[in-house]
Amino acid sequence: MLNIIAPSEMHSYGKRGYAPLLGWYLARRWMVLLGLTLGALGLFMALMNALESLRIAAGRPTTPSEAVLMSLLKLPDLLVQLWPFAVLIATLIWLHGLNAKSELVAIKAAGLAARRFLMAPLLACFMLSVLVVGVGNPLAATLLKRYQTWEGHIQPPDVRGVLMPSGSLWLRTTLLEPTLGQTSNNSLFLYGAKVAAQGTQLISATAFMFDASHTLVLRLDADEAQLTQGAWRMLGATVWKPGAPPKPEASISIPTSLTPAELVASLNPPATLNAWELYQLTKVLKANGWPSNEHRLMLANLLALPMLALAMLVLAVPFGVRTTRVRNVLVSVGVGLGLGFAFFAMRNWVGAYAVAGRLEPWLAACVPVGIGFILALFLLVWLREE
Repeated sequence: MLNIIAPSEMHSYGKRGYAPLLGWYLARRWMVLLGLTLGALGLFMALMNALESLRIAAGRPTTPSEAVLMSLLKLPDLLVQLWPFAVLIATLIWLHGLNAKSELVAIKAAGLAARRFLMAPLLACFMLSVLVVGVGNPLAATLLKRYQTWEGHIQPPDVRGVLMPSGSLWLRTTLLEPTLGQTSNNSLFLYGAKVAAQGTQLISATAFMFDASHTLVLRLDADEAQLTQGAWRMLGATVWKPGAPPKPEASISIPTSLTPAELVASLNPPATLNAWELYQLTKVLKANGWPSNEHRLMLANLLALPMLALAMLVLAVPFGVRTTRVRNVLVSVGVGLGLGFAFFAMRNWVGAYAVAGRLEPWLAACVPVGIGFILALFLLVWLREE
């Protein structure tokens, strides 16, 4: 039984609105369970990531221990994504624990409704969620960049691009065919001071070609580079080779299989950017006429994360406050978890519409949160636990 405050004192607190000492007790227990839930999810995801990294590293120039250590760099990003779901699971376990010790019965007998004894956990959830967005997300983005650098070293991607805040572009790819006396499979770095025509035109372009030993073998300076079907066309180019005088060329074609869609997809993956970087990049993408829905959706989801976590907490309450009236507690918890999975599936489905341009990203991030709150409040009122 709960022995923090005498029943008479709890009743007087209930009339005034809330018992601060009781709130701290409930919030502390909830936070402990949330930490344990995150730890369990983290261990499971770490094991899955380690197995995946070992598969990627098989037969490549890296050691198994390095692969396992690098896989841990993905863990913070996954925990940020799983944060609302961890809140849901922890709240269900927390409420079941209160019921198992008859503490919830004592709280209700003291006259505290759900909206009152949930005040402290809700406040703790909001503050922790803000920390996740403000501190956890930048840390996760930085570590994920490091992991992708390692992955790119042992398994180089076909194309990788970086769009700078100034609007300039760096693009790394591989020569598909011998060009200007250079063999195929040489590395090609392409730079554009300004991007136009939705990524198909680079103004003041420069191309650098490196051989297998990472030695610069050729440089091209051009007034512009145009991405056409199967090639980059360098217009008004000047060819520079070590030990040879510069040679002007009206037009040079560099074979490529790159398409505008693939180019955009290779630029600054949203998960590797924090909220401020996402905001800056979306402005650059929009200014250059490139699709920015994926990055805008990621930014909107990050800003909506505290409210989503609160919605998950409130959504768990109807399935937790009545577990003593259900013979099989697992049924009640299972229904809550199933509803949480369905909620996240709906969120991903709405997000797909936003990425496709059929829905505003900020609306795609807010609508699921609103539906979660409405559903939770409806269940609370229906069960008379408000």
